[in-house]
Amino acid sequence: RSVESGSLGDEPQTQQSDSLQHLNSNFLVNNVLDKESAQPSGAKKKGALAGVFVPTCENMWGVLIFLRFYYIVGQAGIFQTLCIVTLSFTVALCTTASMSSIASSGGLVSSGGPYHMISRAMGPVLGASVGIMYWLAITMLAVLECLGAVESLSMAVPAMQFPMHMQALGSAFMAGLALTVWGGINIVTKLGVFFALVVFYTLFSFYFGLVTSPHHVGDPLQEQWITGLSTATFSKNWASHYDSENNFGTMLALFYPCFTGILSGANRADVLKDPPKNIRQGTFAAICFSFVMYVSLFILWGSVADYRFLQGTTEGIHDEVDLGRVVVANIVWNPFPYSAFIGIIIASLSQSLQCLIVAPRLLQQIARDDILGVLKPLAPLSSRGEPTRALLFTYVVAALLVLIGKLELVAPLLAMCFLVAYAFMNCSCFVLTLLKSPAWRPEWIGQRRWRIWYLFVAALGFGLCIAVMMIINPVWAAVAGFIAVCLYSFINFKMQAPGWGSAVDGIRYRFAVKSLMQLEARHDQCVNWRPQVLILCKINLTEGLGGIKHHDILRFSAQLRKSRGFCVVACVLESDTRDAAAMKMAADQKAIIRGIMDEEGIEGFAEVVVAPSWREGTNYIIQLTGIGGLIPNTVLLDWPECSAQDTQADQVKKDFMEVLQTALAANKAVLAVKGLQSIPTEIVHGTIDIWWMIHDGGFLILLSWFLSQHRIWRSCHLRVFTVAENVSETRAKGAAELLSRTLRERRLCDVDVEVILLDDALIEPYTYDWTLRVEERHRFLRELNPNAREMHLEPIPLEIDDLFDMEQHEIQSKAPIQAGDSPLHNNPVFEDSKNDVKVSDCRTGAEGGRRHRHGGASSSADDAPYLSASDPQPAAALAADEPDGSPASSDGVKHLLRKASSPFESIEFCQKLGQIINSRSQHAQLVVMNLPDVWGSEDKDVLNYMQYCDTLTQGLERVLFVHSTGREIFDITG
Repeated sequence: RSVESGSLGDEPQTQQSDSLQHLNSNFLVNNVLDKESAQPSGAKKKGALAGVFVPTCENMWGVLIFLRFYYIVGQAGIFQTLCIVTLSFTVALCTTASMSSIASSGGLVSSGGPYHMISRAMGPVLGASVGIMYWLAITMLAVLECLGAVESLSMAVPAMQFPMHMQALGSAFMAGLALTVWGGINIVTKLGVFFALVVFYTLFSFYFGLVTSPHHVGDPLQEQWITGLSTATFSKNWASHYDSENNFGTMLALFYPCFTGILSGANRADVLKDPPKNIRQGTFAAICFSFVMYVSLFILWGSVADYRFLQGTTEGIHDEVDLGRVVVANIVWNPFPYSAFIGIIIASLSQSLQCLIVAPRLLQQIARDDILGVLKPLAPLSSRGEPTRALLFTYVVAALLVLIGKLELVAPLLAMCFLVAYAFMNCSCFVLTLLKSPAWRPEWIGQRRWRIWYLFVAALGFGLCIAVMMIINPVWAAVAGFIAVCLYSFINFKMQAPGWGSAVDGIRYRFAVKSLMQLEARHDQCVNWRPQVLILCKINLTEGLGGIKHHDILRFSAQLRKSRGFCVVACVLESDTRDAAAMKMAADQKAIIRGIMDEEGIEGFAEVVVAPSWREGTNYIIQLTGIGGLIPNTVLLDWPECSAQDTQADQVKKDFMEVLQTALAANKAVLAVKGLQSIPTEIVHGTIDIWWMIHDGGFLILLSWFLSQHRIWRSCHLRVFTVAENVSETRAKGAAELLSRTLRERRLCDVDVEVILLDDALIEPYTYDWTLRVEERHRFLRELNPNAREMHLEPIPLEIDDLFDMEQHEIQSKAPIQAGDSPLHNNPVFEDSKNDVKVSDCRTGAEGGRRHRHGGASSSADDAPYLSASDPQPAAALAADEPDGSPASSDGVKHLLRKASSPFESIEFCQKLGQIINSRSQHAQLVVMNLPDVWGSEDKDVLNYMQYCDTLTQGLERVLFVHSTGREIFDITG
């Protein structure tokens, strides 16, 4: 093809290609080259030892090792103390395994540390929630170490003890540490080696002192309580000796912060040579080494002194400060005076300083992601690249927490915050492995045994985190969970649109697919059946874009469903072409529909189909809408109301009939609303009249009950008019009373019931296919329950014969009914009922010439004509066309039937039935009525069908036509 001929047609494609190339080049520059250029050419990366192992050990080896290990052994005993260490170690081991798998997955490790990993794995809402909890935990760790330094200072210098000295000195220390961090991280970096040496020296002092004690032979205190390494002391201290204020949970809370530095490697991922490998090796080595060290220290403490001395219950010891002063002075090795206290103070302040470095950066990362607008002011960095604002905020929070003033109170709060973060770290690993997300690519994930390993370790870690929280303190665990849930809810409510996905979406997708597959074969079951509505609406695009929106059919749907449940609002855009312009218009229509749904509070989906005609488009919609068990089972549309001058009236009616036939062929119930423009928007009072024409009775009642639950229709009373033929007045009244009682017992509704006895010819459109419909329904019921030996009566009757079968079964199951009694006699359920139950005989002659489906004609007295006193002379309404004005006989009715080429062209019968309906329901707020079966597809049959329905409902303001499929099975038992 020549360049000239192809240039114009290829221009959009060329522009699109240029845009993609520009996007790819931007990605390359922003995400690869910029990162490489940002790193100094001579930057030295660290390995697992210097980059992960040492920092992790420094963060774990805090003040509690020096000031509370002896106390824990004195209270819990050696055995329970080892259980505490092992439990904490297992939590740390599982969490480290999960963190390592996330780090090795690729693309999830950055300077954001654990927050970045969780947010990119589990989504921004959960990531931000856990990130804030982790930031709070690190801040509390800084407070804990600061208070430990103050306590050590009080031990060394008793004169520093004054009222509120912990709060006062702690605040001073915290302010000094914050100023040091504000002065620049370089100062802390240069002092890092010195701090590490001090920590190791202090540990050595404790180890050496424990091994060589007692130091002063002849000291009464040491001779009485300090035995040195002794198996007898070990045996004596093996069991627990809790006092009234302590238990296993309090000791676990006091120790657990010693295993809270396991994420230090993730915090330094940007300075590691190989982050996934270094984090895994360095962190595992650190926690294993720490586990051995903690076990050895506890065994040594339990072997050198009596538990009463370690508890501080001996003479002369009044509080933890006195206890610490005596223990450090008599057991710990001090080459020069106060050397151990100085080491403890420097070690505590160094760890507090490291926490104040990490916490502001973590908070700044959360603010920079713009997930939570309230944190946005903390995102900017200073001119030196430091998170000054985040540091100031962190300091304010830490200064307030310092006012707690006691290690035993800060430790459980600190443990809860860390455990929440660790729990969700394990949860992230478990969920991502379970979902087999394409972005989840840890090492060996393709091998089944490693996938099982990831699932097992993550599940075990999550369960242990929750268990440890509950053991420490169920109340604090509930508070921590409540705070996490509140954070999640608040962030989810306030969150801006993030730039990455969420594994939570993967969870929803997985469950949705599985549920759809399970529902597909079970959505017809009686307990689960409910209307799943497909709403066919017409939108005027010009009016919609101009702000004129038609809410009528959607408003009625919201009233029918109370804005809940599954629904699809579908519209057809008539267009002969399916080009970009048509698709753009379809998108605009969909936006208009979504706007209307939001205004009406309708939960559901919107779809717009581009088709040459409305009839063809609706055909597509009915066939293709839905998936699995979420396929609409009910079609809701507007009844066509055309004026006599409308030239398109016949075509509109034909289109409607074709849609009706398509919906019924697809086994979907049809709801057609006549008088849609007058649907009320304010509360109405009056009645909802249900005209049960042979079929669909239970479905009509159920839909009316749905409407009556909405505030608009709640004040309306339900009235049921059942049309019957060929039954006696006594049986009709008994069936009416049974229907009223059944609905009351089912907690469905209180109704007035009137049975109207009519001639066959008046309801021929509803009865001509009666046998076929009943057989199809019974076959469907047998398919649902093939093991049933017999067909049980349905809980709510659907066909009119179901009602009389229930009435007959009721009579046979009771004692013989005396003359004048009804099935309601002496029934406690209906003793206080004020419902009106009556029978109106609107037949025109004797029963001898009629077809019988309820036991044939009867010659008993019960078959005598019965007319309710409140009946407004229905016989007059049925005046026939006889010249003398006398009532038409059955032979006359048959004569009219034979005069028409089709029984459905006899408009006189329709007018007479319409008069009966109008005389009772003219002032009803809504009339719910059966649609007769479609009796033909020829143009003449279609127009006759529409004329029949319009004539039948002439004079009624609002009508809901209903046609069921026979597959609506429901059992409302309260």
